[in-house]
Amino acid sequence: MKKSLLAIAAMTAFAGAAQAQSSVTVYGLLDVAVIGQTNTGNLNSTASTVPAALAGNNAGGGSAIKPGTAFGVTSNGESMSRLGFKGSEDLGGGTKAIFTLEQGFSPSTGELGNTGMLNQGTHSSSISGDTSIQGQLFNRGAFVGLSDDKFGTLTAGRQQNLMLDNIGNYDPVAAFAVSPLQYSGSYGGAGRTDEARVDGALKYVWKSNGFNANLLYAPGGFASQTTMGTTSGAQVGYEAGKFGVQAIASHTTDAMNLTAGQNTATTLGSINTNTQSINVNFYNNTVVNTTAYMLTAKYQATDSLVFKGGYEREQIGTPSNFQNYNLATTTGGVALANVAGQANYFVNVAWIGAQYQLTPTIKVSGAYYYAGTPAAGPAATTACTAVFSSGSGGCTGTAQYEALTVDYSLSKRTNLYALLGNTTLTGAQKYSYATTTTGAATATMSGQQTYGLGIRHTF
Repeated sequence: MKKSLLAIAAMTAFAGAAQAQSSVTVYGLLDVAVIGQTNTGNLNSTASTVPAALAGNNAGGGSAIKPGTAFGVTSNGESMSRLGFKGSEDLGGGTKAIFTLEQGFSPSTGELGNTGMLNQGTHSSSISGDTSIQGQLFNRGAFVGLSDDKFGTLTAGRQQNLMLDNIGNYDPVAAFAVSPLQYSGSYGGAGRTDEARVDGALKYVWKSNGFNANLLYAPGGFASQTTMGTTSGAQVGYEAGKFGVQAIASHTTDAMNLTAGQNTATTLGSINTNTQSINVNFYNNTVVNTTAYMLTAKYQATDSLVFKGGYEREQIGTPSNFQNYNLATTTGGVALANVAGQANYFVNVAWIGAQYQLTPTIKVSGAYYYAGTPAAGPAATTACTAVFSSGSGGCTGTAQYEALTVDYSLSKRTNLYALLGNTTLTGAQKYSYATTTTGAATATMSGQQTYGLGIRHTF
């Protein structure tokens, strides 16, 4: 009897040890907010339908997009909502097999995370805007690899660009609704939003005594064109105590950028005279080479006050292999019309701000952001239409943002937040939109204000 009990105890202990060697964690975040925004599309109702009397009409009838002030319940005011699975298996000797699967979604509608383009999902909160998420099942990440205590971590799959990885720690106001570093993936994508998350990427991460060195490489996989569609990046930095600094370089050959086609019946398909809506059925895919450099720093002045800032320079150039692209659809199945890249230009991006822990439960964050292209850009107006959605003034223009958030922690996992943001656009960075279905008349947006209250819960 004693031997049987000992055998059972030994088997139970062994089973527990074996189970401890492998683990899977389910995690997530839900973020819902009541948002008000000027010069915007619809926040929580079907997009791209307005009365013809307000938007103008042509002989065929119908309507064109006309942005205005919107107020509604929407998703992801502070952080993108997500559902994820991550796991590890202890292989012994300090080495583990690891994996991550992560999906972004909109809790206010129940939809998968998708591009901000027109009619992509029935509840788009953007008039026109590309993202690196286009309806994939695991759109935020899907990778597997090995992690070693001494030699670092090597992973393969769909992963974040090194710049997007870094922005999360060095953005003073990390709120999607008001921080351009968050809602505009071009900064995290080294100049193109679609490259903020890289498919088929190899990533190596090493850390020791506060120092880190990271590498990323994604081969294009095209036959006879070894550089076509490739992305590479390198990062070095140091974070310890009250100080942190990171330097990153990234390059993509033949990066893609999606923009909505012209709002006309000839380019976008039929106009439904009964519902007064435009059927958007293709996007323009602009192909360019991108090279970017980023330098970020943070300093904890006191136990309650942290300063954060950074600078990024984006160089947008002529694509190397545009003639070999023959893409027909996006991941979401929308038709593409491929467009050659424009002449070389660059964008300077800078930001500075602070986070202050006012009380144990209240944190206040504020920042100023700047993005501008000097007069060195191409002078021809047509060269800039795919860059800033406006042809006025060549490529010269600036975008300036002021952002403020207040967080109130109800617990370690739940917080309430208030946010306020202001955007000022000049020159070619003003947003243009059609005021008639023929596209003959346009208006420009030179500013936007955002305000709201929300709740965020992690699990």
